[in-house]
Formats: sequence, C-alpha cells, structure tokens
Amino acid sequence: MAAKLYISVSKNDIEMKEFILRFGRMVVIASSCFLLGITNASAQKVLRKSENMRPVWLVSKTPETTNETFHYQLVEAENESLEKARHDCLLALSRYIEQAWKISGEAETDIRMEQKNGAYKESSVYNFHYKIENEEINVTTTKYDEYWEYVYYPGGGRYHCYVLFGVADVPAPRFDRLSFTRKYGVRGMARSLIVPGWGQMYKGSTAKGLCILGGEVLLAGGIIASESLRSSYVKKMHEQPKHQQTYNTKADNWENVRNVCIGAAAALYVYNLIDAIVMNGRKRAVVHKPVQFAMYPSAGECNGISFALNF
Repeated sequence: MAAKLYISVSKNDIEMKEFILRFGRMVVIASSCFLLGITNASAQKVLRKSENMRPVWLVSKTPETTNETFHYQLVEAENESLEKARHDCLLALSRYIEQAWKISGEAETDIRMEQKNGAYKESSVYNFHYKIENEEINVTTTKYDEYWEYVYYPGGGRYHCYVLFGVADVPAPRFDRLSFTRKYGVRGMARSLIVPGWGQMYKGSTAKGLCILGGEVLLAGGIIASESLRSSYVKKMHEQPKHQQTYNTKADNWENVRNVCIGAAAALYVYNLIDAIVMNGRKRAVVHKPVQFAMYPSAGECNGISFALNF
C-alpha cells in the first residue's frame, strides 16, 4: 500500500515539473520573438527620425479625397542633407507629373512656392510650370506632410525623406483641408476592450500590442493549468483521506498560483485599456469639411442680402 502511495505522489510531482517546464518554454519563446523583433529593427540602422513612428499615410494608405479635382501622391528621395532630400522630392514629384500628364519632349520646368504675408505656410502650395515649344502647362500641388529618417550606411549617413502631396487633376482644384493628430480616442480602447493589445497594434505600437496579447495568453494558460492541477489534488485528497494534509497543501499552493495569474491578467488588461486610450499612436490625417460661402437675397420687413458660412 505504501509503495502505491509513493508512486502516486511521484506522478503528481512529475506533472508539476512538466507544467513548470512547459510554462518556461512558452516564456522563452515569447521573449525570443520580442528580442528578434528588436534585433531586426536595429538592423535598419535608423539613427534619427522626425517622428517616433511612421505616419499612417506612409505605412498603410493615404486619406480619401472628398472630391475628384485632385489626388494624393507620395514621393520620396534620399540625399546627404535634409534640404537636398526635400528638393529631390520636388524633382521626383515633377517627374511624376510629367508622366501623369503625359508631357513628352524637352520641357522647361519652373517650380514656384506660394507664400502669404511674407512667410511660407506649413502646407505650402507649389506651382509646376512646363513649357514645351509654344505650349504652357500649369499644375498646382500642395504639400500636406513630411516624414524623414536619418539612415546610417557604411559610406556615411543620408536623409530619407517622404512627402505627402495633393496633386491637381483640373486647372482649379479644391484641395481638402487636413490636420494631423496622434490621438485615437475610443477607437483604440474599443479594440483593446475586445482583444487585449489590438488597440495598440491599431495605433501602430505593434510590439507593445503583441507583448500585451502574448502576456494575456500566457497568463490564461497559467490559470487553466494551475486550476487543473489544483482540482486534481482536491480529487486525490478525497480519494486518499490518509494523505489529505499533503494533497491539501499542494492544492493550496496551486490555488495561490492560479490567483496570482488571475490578478496579473486583470492588471495587464486594465493597463491595456488605459494605454490604448491615453498614449499617442501613429500620426493620422483628419479631413475637415470644406468651407462653403453662400449669398442670397432675403425678403420680409427689411429687404436685404443674407450670408451663410458653412463649415
């Protein structure tokens, strides 16, 4: 009888060791994936950049236009200085316009930037004038936003500049009014409320989102495994009353492990929600409604003209 009891206790000890080993492997795999991501990121050798994260218009898609008089166009260029890289972006945009407007032959190009009150605006307007023999073509563009990175190469560092332009498709375009924000409000929290880490990934913090999601998965696995072992010891405690105290102690230990996992999972979930709504994400564009001005006559006790300004 004593030999049977000895074998039974040894099996449970083996189960405990196997669980700890499996849980440890999961932690090692998750940590390795995270470190691999950091190593790959550092391999890009980006020393400086204008934003902590690339804007949405660069990594996913440009904003949707509200009318058909223009379209968004992304151009990029690289040079040893930031000013030269910006200038090369204008040259790249000029080449794109030549292809889009099917300008063939040798053309004289004149790039002009509009200014108001003696100062250039952040969203500057560039006019591209092309002269081919006796024909002149004028294309208006507006610069909405830019992002740059200073990349180190074996031969030295260079600036890689990305610029978002609006390019006219008609002689008198109606460019959208854009503003840029890093706030996402309830959009991120709503996603993290459903799936922990989803809001962070939606806002551009992919590594943080994966860590939160992986942490919740590991803690959920710990809760399930520890509860399974606790139930197993409770069952053996009833089956073998003589060793009730031993099994009761082990059941209490695994209950404590389960409770710690539950508390950690709850704390991580709350942090996930707070982070999703408070922390900034990728810079995204907000399209504003166009301003409309209307003037019409009015009749009544006093005839006159009414003005309406709609935003």
